[in-house]
Amino acid sequence: WILDTGCSSHMTPHRVCFRSYEPYRVPIELADKSVIYSQGVGTVEFQPMV
Repeated sequence: WILDTGCSSHMTPHRVCFRSYEPYRVPIELADKSVIYSQGVGTVEFQPMV
């Protein structure tokens, strides 16, 4: 992953990366104005590599 510290939220399709996870469904508007829905929210931890 490349993290953007200016972002308030990040998304991933990799459920296995989550340390904690709970279902959470909210609409997400894409650049083309179409809408998709989130499936969950949680915490992902990383070990930085510099």
